[in-house]
Amino acid sequence: MRTQSRWVFVLIGNDRTGKTGIQKRLVKRLAHNNRDYRLDCNLVFDVKHSHLNRKIQTISIGNRSIQEKTTDPYKSVDDYYLNHFKDADICLVSTHLSLQDSMSILTNGHRKFYNVCAVFFSNSIQVDRQQNADISELNWDDRWLVENPLTEDEELQSTMLDAAADSFVQMLIDRTRGW
Repeated sequence: MRTQSRWVFVLIGNDRTGKTGIQKRLVKRLAHNNRDYRLDCNLVFDVKHSHLNRKIQTISIGNRSIQEKTTDPYKSVDDYYLNHFKDADICLVSTHLSLQDSMSILTNGHRKFYNVCAVFFSNSIQVDRQQNADISELNWDDRWLVENPLTEDEELQSTMLDAAADSFVQMLIDRTRGW
């Protein structure tokens, strides 16, 4: 029997916060799959990272924020979890700053027996501190912060997202040491 902790990481922020960029980088680092140009929605990848592949075998990527897909094909957060969510050891789901949708994502993740971690982005907090704070007050199992201050410099932004993805992977390695 295999016992482990399963996690949904909810990437929280409005457009252009880095949610898709960090997912592409995580797929590259964890699954050795280059998705620099296109990352389709709701994919599952085998984890090939040498420090994680025995503890975390699969990762699913939601890619687009749920709100960007609620008219087609998702009808609601509940519909997403019932019909489109891909089970894996580690799952990434994206949402805009919506308290109601965040509550529903959290509830649905728990109903599927996942721990649910809110992942906030510093540039989103800079733009809308109150909405981020309201969402942070929910009963998350954990909260992570991606440091990526606002910048118009695309090269600097890419460098910051690379560092954030590396840090994310290291946090996964550290977290799974006890598994």
